[in-house]
Amino acid sequence: MNTDTKHVREAVIRSLSAVGAIREARFYVDLFKSLKPERFAIIVPDSRCLKNPLLESLAGNIRILSDLGIYPTLVVGAFDGDPISVRFQGQGLVRELESVSVQVSKFNAASRGLVPEIRKTARRSHVPVLEMTHAGEKHGLAALAAGLKPAKVIFLQPSGGMSRDGHRVPVIDMDDPDVFDRIDPLTTGQSELVATARALDRKLDHKTVYVIASPLNLLSELFTIRGSGTLLRRSANVAHYADPGDIDRIALGTSLEAAFQRPLKTSFWTRTIRAIIVDDTYRGGAIIMKLADLPYLSKFWVTREARGEGLAGDIWRELVRHEPCFFWRSRNGNPFNDWYMQHCEGMQMSRNWRVFWCGLKTGSIARAVVAASGAPEDFVGTDGTGPDGRCK
Repeated sequence: MNTDTKHVREAVIRSLSAVGAIREARFYVDLFKSLKPERFAIIVPDSRCLKNPLLESLAGNIRILSDLGIYPTLVVGAFDGDPISVRFQGQGLVRELESVSVQVSKFNAASRGLVPEIRKTARRSHVPVLEMTHAGEKHGLAALAAGLKPAKVIFLQPSGGMSRDGHRVPVIDMDDPDVFDRIDPLTTGQSELVATARALDRKLDHKTVYVIASPLNLLSELFTIRGSGTLLRRSANVAHYADPGDIDRIALGTSLEAAFQRPLKTSFWTRTIRAIIVDDTYRGGAIIMKLADLPYLSKFWVTREARGEGLAGDIWRELVRHEPCFFWRSRNGNPFNDWYMQHCEGMQMSRNWRVFWCGLKTGSIARAVVAASGAPEDFVGTDGTGPDGRCK
Protein backbone atom coordinates (compact mmCIF):
# COMPACT_ATOMS: atom_id res chain seq x y z
CA MET A 1 0.00 0.00 0.00
CA ASN A 2 1.58 3.32 -1.06
CA THR A 3 1.68 6.39 1.20
CA ASP A 4 -1.16 8.24 -0.58
CA THR A 5 -3.43 5.19 -0.38
CA LYS A 6 -2.58 4.78 3.32
CA HIS A 7 -3.48 8.40 4.04
CA VAL A 8 -6.79 8.09 2.18
CA ARG A 9 -7.60 4.88 4.04
CA GLU A 10 -6.86 6.41 7.45
CA ALA A 11 -8.84 9.55 6.62
CA VAL A 12 -11.84 7.47 5.60
CA ILE A 13 -11.58 5.30 8.72
CA ARG A 14 -11.53 8.44 10.86
CA SER A 15 -14.63 9.68 9.04
CA LEU A 16 -16.37 6.43 9.97
CA SER A 17 -16.17 7.44 13.64
CA ALA A 18 -19.46 9.23 12.90
CA VAL A 19 -21.18 5.81 12.75
CA GLY A 20 -19.08 4.00 15.37
CA ALA A 21 -15.74 3.83 17.15
CA ILE A 22 -12.60 4.11 15.04
CA ARG A 23 -11.39 0.77 16.46
CA GLU A 24 -14.57 -0.93 15.23
CA ALA A 25 -14.23 0.66 11.80
CA ARG A 26 -10.57 -0.33 11.48
CA PHE A 27 -11.36 -3.90 12.52
CA TYR A 28 -14.09 -4.31 9.92
CA VAL A 29 -12.06 -2.60 7.19
CA ASP A 30 -9.23 -5.06 7.79
CA LEU A 31 -11.72 -7.95 7.87
CA PHE A 32 -13.35 -6.96 4.59
CA LYS A 33 -10.00 -6.29 2.94
CA SER A 34 -8.88 -9.81 3.83
CA LEU A 35 -11.49 -11.18 1.42
CA LYS A 36 -10.98 -11.44 -2.31
CA PRO A 37 -12.35 -8.16 -3.76
CA GLU A 38 -15.37 -9.74 -5.45
CA ARG A 39 -16.34 -11.69 -2.31
CA PHE A 40 -17.13 -8.76 -0.05
CA ALA A 41 -20.82 -8.33 -0.89
CA ILE A 42 -23.58 -8.32 -3.44
CA ILE A 43 -25.74 -5.24 -2.82
CA VAL A 44 -29.30 -5.38 -4.19
CA PRO A 45 -31.07 -2.01 -4.01
CA ASP A 46 -34.85 -1.73 -4.14
CA SER A 47 -35.93 0.49 -7.05
CA ARG A 48 -37.03 3.12 -4.49
CA CYS A 49 -33.40 3.35 -3.33
CA LEU A 50 -32.38 4.38 -6.84
CA LYS A 51 -34.18 7.71 -6.55
CA ASN A 52 -32.96 10.76 -4.66
CA PRO A 53 -32.25 11.34 -1.85
CA LEU A 54 -31.55 7.63 -1.22
CA LEU A 55 -29.60 7.32 -4.47
CA GLU A 56 -27.26 10.13 -3.42
CA SER A 57 -26.71 8.41 -0.07
CA LEU A 58 -26.00 5.08 -1.76
CA ALA A 59 -23.48 6.62 -4.15
CA GLY A 60 -21.74 8.43 -1.30
CA ASN A 61 -21.44 5.21 0.67
CA ILE A 62 -20.07 3.30 -2.33
CA ARG A 63 -17.50 6.08 -2.78
CA ILE A 64 -16.35 5.54 0.81
CA LEU A 65 -16.10 1.78 0.27
CA SER A 66 -14.10 2.23 -2.93
CA ASP A 67 -11.75 4.65 -1.15
CA LEU A 68 -11.13 1.82 1.30
CA GLY A 69 -10.40 -0.60 -1.54
CA ILE A 70 -13.70 -2.46 -1.13
CA TYR A 71 -15.75 -3.09 -4.28
CA PRO A 72 -19.22 -4.61 -3.85
CA THR A 73 -21.24 -5.86 -6.82
CA LEU A 74 -24.36 -3.73 -7.25
CA VAL A 75 -27.34 -5.58 -8.74
CA VAL A 76 -30.19 -3.63 -10.34
CA GLY A 77 -33.51 -5.25 -11.26
CA ALA A 78 -33.43 -8.43 -9.18
CA PHE A 79 -37.12 -7.89 -8.30
CA ASP A 80 -38.21 -5.90 -11.37
CA GLY A 81 -39.59 -7.74 -14.40
CA ASP A 82 -39.43 -4.78 -16.79
CA PRO A 83 -36.15 -4.77 -18.79
CA ILE A 84 -36.59 -1.14 -19.89
CA SER A 85 -37.08 -0.01 -16.29
CA VAL A 86 -34.03 -2.03 -15.18
CA ARG A 87 -31.81 -0.44 -17.83
CA PHE A 88 -33.07 3.02 -16.88
CA GLN A 89 -32.30 2.37 -13.20
CA GLY A 90 -28.87 0.96 -14.04
CA GLN A 91 -27.95 3.99 -16.14
CA GLY A 92 -29.07 6.32 -13.36
CA LEU A 93 -27.01 4.45 -10.78
CA VAL A 94 -23.90 4.50 -12.98
CA ARG A 95 -24.27 8.24 -13.60
CA GLU A 96 -24.65 8.94 -9.89
CA LEU A 97 -21.60 6.81 -9.00
CA GLU A 98 -19.48 8.45 -11.68
CA SER A 99 -20.56 11.88 -10.43
CA VAL A 100 -18.83 11.11 -7.10
CA SER A 101 -15.72 9.75 -8.88
CA VAL A 102 -16.39 6.03 -8.42
CA GLN A 103 -14.92 3.92 -11.21
CA VAL A 104 -17.70 1.70 -12.55
CA SER A 105 -18.02 -1.20 -15.00
CA LYS A 106 -21.55 -2.09 -16.14
CA PHE A 107 -22.67 -5.60 -17.09
CA ASN A 108 -25.81 -7.47 -18.03
CA ALA A 109 -26.68 -10.61 -16.09
CA ALA A 110 -26.95 -12.54 -19.36
CA SER A 111 -23.38 -11.68 -20.42
CA ARG A 112 -21.07 -14.58 -21.23
CA GLY A 113 -18.29 -15.19 -18.72
CA LEU A 114 -19.99 -12.85 -16.24
CA VAL A 115 -18.43 -14.05 -12.98
CA PRO A 116 -14.80 -14.01 -14.25
CA GLU A 117 -15.40 -10.51 -15.66
CA ILE A 118 -16.78 -9.28 -12.33
CA ARG A 119 -13.73 -10.70 -10.57
CA LYS A 120 -11.41 -8.87 -12.97
CA THR A 121 -13.38 -5.66 -12.54
CA ALA A 122 -13.24 -5.68 -8.75
CA ARG A 123 -9.54 -6.52 -8.81
CA ARG A 124 -8.78 -3.49 -10.95
CA SER A 125 -10.57 -1.22 -8.46
CA HIS A 126 -13.86 -0.80 -10.35
CA VAL A 127 -17.32 -1.26 -8.83
CA PRO A 128 -19.36 -3.76 -10.92
CA VAL A 129 -22.95 -2.68 -11.67
CA LEU A 130 -25.07 -5.54 -12.95
CA GLU A 131 -28.44 -5.16 -14.71
CA MET A 132 -30.76 -8.17 -14.38
CA THR A 133 -32.97 -7.77 -17.44
CA HIS A 134 -33.54 -11.49 -18.08
CA ALA A 135 -35.87 -13.62 -15.99
CA GLY A 136 -35.02 -17.15 -14.87
CA GLU A 137 -32.60 -18.89 -12.54
CA LYS A 138 -29.75 -19.01 -15.05
CA HIS A 139 -29.29 -15.24 -14.83
CA GLY A 140 -30.66 -14.66 -11.33
CA LEU A 141 -29.24 -13.88 -7.90
CA ALA A 142 -28.66 -17.53 -7.04
CA ALA A 143 -26.44 -18.10 -10.07
CA LEU A 144 -24.50 -14.90 -9.36
CA ALA A 145 -24.03 -15.70 -5.66
CA ALA A 146 -22.99 -19.27 -6.45
CA GLY A 147 -20.24 -17.93 -8.71
CA LEU A 148 -18.99 -15.01 -6.57
CA LYS A 149 -19.50 -16.69 -3.15
CA PRO A 150 -20.09 -13.35 -1.38
CA ALA A 151 -19.70 -12.99 2.36
CA LYS A 152 -22.87 -10.86 2.38
CA VAL A 153 -25.97 -10.30 0.29
CA ILE A 154 -27.34 -6.90 1.29
CA PHE A 155 -30.89 -5.97 0.31
CA LEU A 156 -31.42 -2.19 0.43
CA GLN A 157 -34.90 -0.93 1.29
CA PRO A 158 -36.12 2.46 2.51
CA SER A 159 -37.37 0.80 5.72
CA GLY A 160 -33.83 -0.27 6.64
CA GLY A 161 -34.95 -3.54 8.24
CA MET A 162 -37.68 -5.20 10.27
CA SER A 163 -39.17 -3.93 13.49
CA ARG A 164 -41.04 -4.92 16.64
CA ASP A 165 -43.35 -2.29 18.15
CA GLY A 166 -41.54 0.29 16.06
CA HIS A 167 -38.04 -0.76 17.19
CA ARG A 168 -35.47 -2.39 14.92
CA VAL A 169 -35.08 -6.17 15.08
CA PRO A 170 -31.34 -6.81 14.62
CA VAL A 171 -31.47 -10.56 13.93
CA ILE A 172 -34.10 -12.89 12.46
CA ASP A 173 -33.59 -16.66 12.84
CA MET A 174 -35.06 -18.15 9.67
CA ASP A 175 -35.24 -21.58 11.37
CA ASP A 176 -37.69 -20.28 13.98
CA PRO A 177 -41.22 -21.00 12.66
CA ASP A 178 -42.79 -18.41 14.97
CA VAL A 179 -40.27 -15.61 14.56
CA PHE A 180 -42.44 -13.57 12.19
CA ASP A 181 -45.38 -13.76 14.62
CA ARG A 182 -43.29 -11.79 17.13
CA ILE A 183 -42.50 -8.78 14.95
CA ASP A 184 -44.47 -6.11 13.13
CA PRO A 185 -46.25 -7.37 9.98
CA LEU A 186 -43.92 -7.60 6.99
CA THR A 187 -44.44 -5.46 3.95
CA THR A 188 -44.84 -7.19 0.60
CA GLY A 189 -41.25 -6.28 -0.25
CA GLN A 190 -39.89 -7.65 3.02
CA SER A 191 -41.77 -10.92 2.55
CA GLU A 192 -40.20 -11.23 -0.89
CA LEU A 193 -36.73 -10.60 0.53
CA VAL A 194 -37.20 -13.24 3.22
CA ALA A 195 -38.35 -15.78 0.63
CA THR A 196 -35.34 -14.88 -1.54
CA ALA A 197 -32.90 -15.25 1.37
CA ARG A 198 -34.35 -18.65 2.27
CA ALA A 199 -34.14 -19.82 -1.34
CA LEU A 200 -30.54 -18.63 -1.70
CA ASP A 201 -29.57 -20.25 1.59
CA ARG A 202 -30.91 -23.60 0.41
CA LYS A 203 -29.13 -23.43 -2.94
CA LEU A 204 -25.69 -22.06 -2.05
CA ASP A 205 -22.92 -24.35 -0.84
CA HIS A 206 -21.11 -21.64 1.13
CA LYS A 207 -22.02 -19.52 4.16
CA THR A 208 -23.52 -16.16 3.25
CA VAL A 209 -25.08 -13.52 5.48
CA TYR A 210 -28.33 -11.88 4.33
CA VAL A 211 -29.01 -8.33 5.49
CA ILE A 212 -31.84 -5.85 5.03
CA ALA A 213 -30.58 -2.28 5.39
CA SER A 214 -31.13 1.23 4.06
CA PRO A 215 -28.72 3.35 2.02
CA LEU A 216 -28.95 5.81 4.93
CA ASN A 217 -27.58 3.29 7.46
CA LEU A 218 -25.43 1.08 5.25
CA LEU A 219 -22.13 2.20 6.79
CA SER A 220 -23.45 1.66 10.32
CA GLU A 221 -24.51 -1.84 9.30
CA LEU A 222 -21.10 -2.64 7.84
CA PHE A 223 -18.72 -0.95 10.26
CA THR A 224 -20.25 -1.23 13.73
CA ILE A 225 -20.76 -4.19 15.99
CA ARG A 226 -24.37 -3.33 16.76
CA GLY A 227 -25.23 -2.99 13.06
CA SER A 228 -28.25 -0.97 11.94
CA GLY A 229 -30.32 -3.26 9.71
CA THR A 230 -31.79 -6.74 10.12
CA LEU A 231 -29.67 -9.87 9.71
CA LEU A 232 -31.44 -12.94 8.30
CA ARG A 233 -29.73 -16.18 9.27
CA ARG A 234 -30.03 -19.80 10.34
CA SER A 235 -28.86 -20.81 13.82
CA ALA A 236 -25.55 -22.64 14.07
CA ASN A 237 -25.28 -26.09 15.64
CA VAL A 238 -23.57 -25.28 18.93
CA ALA A 239 -22.96 -27.86 21.68
CA HIS A 240 -21.73 -27.82 25.30
CA TYR A 241 -19.09 -30.39 26.32
CA ALA A 242 -18.36 -31.02 29.99
CA ASP A 243 -15.63 -33.50 29.05
CA PRO A 244 -12.82 -31.90 26.98
CA GLY A 245 -11.92 -35.38 25.78
CA ASP A 246 -15.01 -35.30 23.57
CA ILE A 247 -13.53 -32.46 21.51
CA ASP A 248 -11.16 -32.64 18.54
CA ARG A 249 -8.28 -30.80 20.20
CA ILE A 250 -6.38 -30.22 16.97
CA ALA A 251 -9.43 -28.62 15.30
CA LEU A 252 -10.11 -26.57 18.44
CA GLY A 253 -6.52 -25.31 18.63
CA THR A 254 -6.49 -24.46 14.93
CA SER A 255 -9.72 -22.49 15.33
CA LEU A 256 -8.39 -20.56 18.34
CA GLU A 257 -5.11 -19.71 16.68
CA ALA A 258 -6.86 -18.62 13.50
CA ALA A 259 -9.20 -16.33 15.45
CA PHE A 260 -6.51 -14.76 17.62
CA GLN A 261 -3.87 -14.94 14.85
CA ARG A 262 -1.28 -16.17 17.32
CA PRO A 263 0.02 -19.62 18.37
CA LEU A 264 -1.14 -21.01 21.71
CA LYS A 265 1.38 -21.80 24.40
CA THR A 266 1.60 -25.50 25.17
CA SER A 267 0.88 -24.65 28.81
CA PHE A 268 -2.65 -23.64 27.82
CA TRP A 269 -3.66 -27.29 27.50
CA THR A 270 -2.30 -28.15 30.97
CA ARG A 271 -4.82 -25.91 32.67
CA THR A 272 -8.06 -27.37 34.03
CA ILE A 273 -10.86 -26.93 31.52
CA ARG A 274 -14.31 -26.94 33.04
CA ALA A 275 -16.33 -26.91 29.82
CA ILE A 276 -16.06 -26.21 26.10
CA ILE A 277 -18.76 -24.79 23.85
CA VAL A 278 -18.14 -25.02 20.12
CA ASP A 279 -20.10 -25.06 16.89
CA ASP A 280 -20.02 -28.23 14.83
CA THR A 281 -17.65 -26.77 12.23
CA TYR A 282 -15.20 -25.36 14.82
CA ARG A 283 -15.67 -21.81 13.58
CA GLY A 284 -16.21 -20.40 17.05
CA GLY A 285 -16.67 -21.29 20.67
CA ALA A 286 -16.05 -20.60 24.33
CA ILE A 287 -13.77 -22.23 26.91
CA ILE A 288 -14.56 -22.14 30.63
CA MET A 289 -11.78 -22.79 33.13
CA LYS A 290 -11.47 -22.60 36.91
CA LEU A 291 -9.77 -19.49 38.29
CA ALA A 292 -9.85 -18.41 41.93
CA ASP A 293 -12.28 -21.29 42.42
CA LEU A 294 -14.75 -19.55 40.11
CA PRO A 295 -15.83 -20.30 36.51
CA TYR A 296 -13.64 -18.18 34.20
CA LEU A 297 -14.44 -17.54 30.54
CA SER A 298 -10.91 -17.95 29.26
CA LYS A 299 -11.73 -17.80 25.55
CA PHE A 300 -14.66 -16.58 23.50
CA TRP A 301 -14.07 -16.40 19.77
CA VAL A 302 -15.36 -16.55 16.22
CA THR A 303 -13.01 -17.27 13.32
CA ARG A 304 -12.45 -14.58 10.72
CA GLU A 305 -14.49 -16.21 7.96
CA ALA A 306 -17.50 -16.64 10.29
CA ARG A 307 -17.66 -13.10 11.66
CA GLY A 308 -20.79 -11.21 10.82
CA GLU A 309 -23.00 -14.32 10.76
CA GLY A 310 -24.41 -13.95 14.27
CA LEU A 311 -22.49 -17.02 15.47
CA ALA A 312 -21.33 -15.21 18.61
CA GLY A 313 -24.94 -14.90 19.75
CA ASP A 314 -25.53 -18.64 19.29
CA ILE A 315 -22.43 -19.46 21.33
CA TRP A 316 -23.36 -16.96 24.03
CA ARG A 317 -26.88 -18.36 24.41
CA GLU A 318 -25.47 -21.87 24.85
CA LEU A 319 -22.91 -20.52 27.32
CA VAL A 320 -25.40 -18.82 29.65
CA ARG A 321 -27.78 -21.80 29.39
CA HIS A 322 -25.15 -24.06 30.97
CA GLU A 323 -23.11 -21.62 33.05
CA PRO A 324 -25.20 -19.52 35.47
CA CYS A 325 -22.19 -17.54 36.67
CA PHE A 326 -18.75 -16.74 35.23
CA PHE A 327 -16.34 -13.87 34.67
CA TRP A 328 -13.93 -12.81 31.93
CA ARG A 329 -11.56 -10.05 30.92
CA SER A 330 -10.90 -7.94 27.85
CA ARG A 331 -8.28 -5.33 27.03
CA ASN A 332 -9.35 -1.71 27.39
CA GLY A 333 -8.78 -1.16 23.67
CA ASN A 334 -10.83 -4.14 22.49
CA PRO A 335 -13.28 -2.81 19.87
CA PHE A 336 -15.89 -5.32 21.05
CA ASN A 337 -16.13 -4.13 24.63
CA ASP A 338 -19.48 -2.53 23.79
CA TRP A 339 -20.77 -5.99 22.85
CA TYR A 340 -19.54 -7.33 26.19
CA MET A 341 -21.17 -4.42 28.02
CA GLN A 342 -24.50 -5.39 26.49
CA HIS A 343 -24.15 -8.99 27.70
CA CYS A 344 -22.58 -8.65 31.15
CA GLU A 345 -24.18 -7.96 34.52
CA GLY A 346 -21.23 -5.93 35.80
CA MET A 347 -17.80 -4.58 34.84
CA GLN A 348 -14.80 -3.14 36.64
CA MET A 349 -11.61 -1.58 35.25
CA SER A 350 -8.34 -3.10 36.47
CA ARG A 351 -5.10 -1.76 34.99
CA ASN A 352 -5.12 -2.62 31.26
CA TRP A 353 -8.20 -4.80 31.58
CA ARG A 354 -11.92 -4.61 31.85
CA VAL A 355 -13.23 -7.46 33.97
CA PHE A 356 -16.82 -8.51 33.26
CA TRP A 357 -19.09 -10.95 35.02
CA CYS A 358 -22.48 -12.62 34.91
CA GLY A 359 -24.23 -14.18 37.90
CA LEU A 360 -21.41 -13.66 40.42
CA LYS A 361 -22.34 -13.05 44.04
CA THR A 362 -21.25 -9.69 45.44
CA GLY A 363 -18.70 -11.31 47.75
CA SER A 364 -16.94 -12.99 44.81
CA ILE A 365 -16.51 -9.97 42.56
CA ALA A 366 -13.33 -8.54 44.12
CA ARG A 367 -11.68 -11.98 44.00
CA ALA A 368 -12.68 -12.38 40.34
CA VAL A 369 -11.26 -8.97 39.39
CA VAL A 370 -7.90 -9.70 41.03
CA ALA A 371 -7.72 -13.18 39.50
CA ALA A 372 -8.60 -12.00 35.99
CA SER A 373 -6.05 -9.19 36.10
CA GLY A 374 -3.29 -11.65 36.95
CA ALA A 375 -4.39 -14.59 34.79
CA PRO A 376 -1.60 -16.23 32.76
CA GLU A 377 -0.85 -15.41 29.14
CA ASP A 378 -2.07 -18.06 26.71
CA PHE A 379 -0.53 -17.04 23.37
CA VAL A 380 3.08 -16.90 22.26
CA GLY A 381 4.43 -13.39 21.82
CA THR A 382 1.61 -11.53 23.56
CA ASP A 383 1.45 -9.38 26.63
CA GLY A 384 -1.90 -10.74 27.71
CA THR A 385 -5.02 -12.53 26.55
CA GLY A 386 -8.73 -12.42 27.03
CA PRO A 387 -11.88 -13.63 25.34
CA ASP A 388 -11.83 -12.63 21.72
CA GLY A 389 -14.58 -10.13 21.02
CA ARG A 390 -14.03 -10.16 17.30
CA CYS A 391 -17.54 -11.23 16.50
CA LYS A 392 -20.91 -9.66 15.57
